[in-house]
Amino acid sequence: MGASKKAVAGKAARASVKPPALQQAEDQLQCVIDLAADFYWEQDAELRFNFYRPRAEPDEDLRDIIGRTSDELCAVCPSNSAAAEKQRAAVEAREVFRNITYRIDSASNGARYFGFSGQPVFDQRRRFKGYRGIAVDVTVQMRAERLTQLEHSVSRILADAEDVKVGIGSVIEAMCVSEQWTAGNFWTVDEAGTLRHLVAWTPADKGPQSVLAEDAALPTWLNAGPVWIGDVGRPGEPAAQGAPESWNTGLVIPIKSGSEIIGVLDFYAQKIAAPEPQFLRVLRLAAAEIGHFYQRAIAMERLRESEERFSSTMKLAAIGIAHVDDDGRFLYANPQLCEMLGYSERELLGLTAKQISHPGDVAASDDLHARLRSGAISSFKLEKRYLRKDGTPLWCGLTIAMKRNRAGAPLYDISVVEDISARKRAEERIQYLATHDGLTGLPNRAMFGQLLNLAVETSRRYERQFAVLFIDLDRFKVINDTLGHEAGDVLLREMAARLRECLRASDVVARLGGDEFVVLVQEVSDVGQVSSVARNILSAVMKPVVILGQECRVTASIGVCMHPEEGQDEQSVMKNADMAMYLAKEEGKNNYQFYSNRMKAHSIERLALETNLRRALELEELALAYQAKVNFKTGAITGVEALLRWNNPQLGTVSPAQFIPLAEETGLIVPIGRWVLRTACAQNVAWQKAGLPPVKMSVNLSMRQLNDEGLAREIDSVLRETGMDPSLLELEITESMIMHNAERAVKILSTIKALGVRLAIDDFGTGYSSLAHLKRFPIDTLKVDRSFIREIPSDAEDRAIAEAIIAMGKTLSLTVVAEGVETPEQQAFLSERACDEMQGYYFSTPVPPDQFATLLGSHTPTPRR
Repeated sequence: MGASKKAVAGKAARASVKPPALQQAEDQLQCVIDLAADFYWEQDAELRFNFYRPRAEPDEDLRDIIGRTSDELCAVCPSNSAAAEKQRAAVEAREVFRNITYRIDSASNGARYFGFSGQPVFDQRRRFKGYRGIAVDVTVQMRAERLTQLEHSVSRILADAEDVKVGIGSVIEAMCVSEQWTAGNFWTVDEAGTLRHLVAWTPADKGPQSVLAEDAALPTWLNAGPVWIGDVGRPGEPAAQGAPESWNTGLVIPIKSGSEIIGVLDFYAQKIAAPEPQFLRVLRLAAAEIGHFYQRAIAMERLRESEERFSSTMKLAAIGIAHVDDDGRFLYANPQLCEMLGYSERELLGLTAKQISHPGDVAASDDLHARLRSGAISSFKLEKRYLRKDGTPLWCGLTIAMKRNRAGAPLYDISVVEDISARKRAEERIQYLATHDGLTGLPNRAMFGQLLNLAVETSRRYERQFAVLFIDLDRFKVINDTLGHEAGDVLLREMAARLRECLRASDVVARLGGDEFVVLVQEVSDVGQVSSVARNILSAVMKPVVILGQECRVTASIGVCMHPEEGQDEQSVMKNADMAMYLAKEEGKNNYQFYSNRMKAHSIERLALETNLRRALELEELALAYQAKVNFKTGAITGVEALLRWNNPQLGTVSPAQFIPLAEETGLIVPIGRWVLRTACAQNVAWQKAGLPPVKMSVNLSMRQLNDEGLAREIDSVLRETGMDPSLLELEITESMIMHNAERAVKILSTIKALGVRLAIDDFGTGYSSLAHLKRFPIDTLKVDRSFIREIPSDAEDRAIAEAIIAMGKTLSLTVVAEGVETPEQQAFLSERACDEMQGYYFSTPVPPDQFATLLGSHTPTPRR
């Protein structure tokens, strides 16, 4: 029989034989117990409980105290260590002790607390026999006290914490220790409603555990409030992520800001009873405090980060930043501003903005600052000069705003200072380059035009005359091509210096471009004076120049126009001087000619044509028209030829038959041909980008272009620059061009062909090439000359020639294109002879690029039946 059963049995046995006085004493004792205590207890001399008497029915949690000592009874030492020491001292002294709290753990009810009071028992010889006394259940009071302490502890921890993780981690630890939870976690909730783990607490021998999972969605069951999970493994309940089987109790608490959940607390333990209302109240208060702390801490962290970023930005900014008070004194200056001005921070804070301003810019911002102070503007920008510490000027771009207090009163200016000295120098350089020639330093065409207009106005006002000398160096191209561009630059700079030496200080010499110069001789008295200047220039130019160890000589051709006799305005003076210069070239070069209205009409016309042609590219007077090529078999537009057109304001529309031979003669065909190639390729790519089908682009090459050693590199450069597919480019050359120097032509054309470009022989049939010759060249296309197509309906010989050319092309597997197809009869004849493509007015005239795009986009092919 167990000790407790023996005690109860003994009690029952004694009760049956108790005398009345003893029974009365026991009744009195029971009354005292019922009114003042929860149970009566006795201990023997070894402080082992040997008797207890409950107030009513036996307490299940206390049945096992019989036979156990006080130390064995208390699984955990009393929380009040001072009271425990007092009780231990009283027991050792065999004295009375009162209200010593013991904790008794219960498997069903958790921890319970009792206040024990006892007095020693002695026998007649004063020998210690043990203790007896009463115990009062103080669990409710202790629980309330502990929860109050926990509430205060949470408040104190959060009030003292500076770091979010440390603060919330300490709160979790305090709650786990107080409520005997094994683990706790805090989760944040991002904008997408996803859980992010922030901090956890567990004892050293435990790993982090949680019913929630990283990157999981916020559970909807948390919206109602704290959730108690009696058994996390029970079906239908949230399951712990990797929790040991012994973990079966959980508590999850939402942390809210208003109605929004911003975080989640969760706790775990073994077999902990469901929390009572008082603890839930404390829990809600703690959750609210954690929510406020978390929001406050995050806000402070963001503020701190913002302040750190601001401070770092101010210190590391590549521009100067300053705070300036109303008197202009510096209150703050970042390192960049100090470095910019050459002052230390201490030195600069002792100065005002006016003290470091350039004397010419001291008052530059006064009006704007007054408007800023009055509130008329919120900020302003200006450019002004400061003086560095060493006295050198510094151009600065300023942006200034005003910091005001809540009442709107000015506190200080915030100035952003940018060093714009480099930009100012660049602007000055740009302005210089806009008015001067970069190579020689002479005024350029634009500036000379301004000076010439001023001279015209002055001449009219004071009835004076002046002269303009247009100078072109003879043989410059030979030197430039032979010795290279560097030698050409040396020669041009030398000529510029010699021209300046030939003139008075009041005269002006400018470089128009290339090897062309122009001189303005002001206030001349007669033609003889101008002739003297021209002769001096010719003499100075003709002197030898040593370039790269080579002695070189050039001469000059000079055209002179007198104002106002031969030119009334800037444009006419320049044009007439230019034409006079070309007359000087026609007269054998190394001479000067005065413009005269008596010049022969044809010379003037030719000079005008050449003069205007030299400016055509620069003035954007040239344009390309595009004529379609149509496939006889499919009826589709398969190609297009780029045809050069020139429209001049003075000359009107100039026929290619007029200006192309002149361009060939003067060498202008080289830059013009380069422009045609680049423009045509760029246009072809533009059509494709607009969604039009790709077509072959045909471009004509001139004899001069074909003789250029750098032609293949130039073609490759244009293809790369424009992004055009090389297979879509077809270059057209004439028979006479390739037969002029067949060996060289084969070499050049083979190099071009290696780029992937197609080659065509234009105007075929008018030269002297044969089948044997054609086989030597990497040709893709034959174009039958229009002269054989024109008379096909009526001329049997032309029909025979056309048939022969088509047959020859088929033999060599070449594409045969008929030019100048204008009638249905011509079209029918060529189609029947299996000619591949046609080009001519019968299908389309040459049209501008936009019209060709419309034609290409709207054309519906009609296949040959």
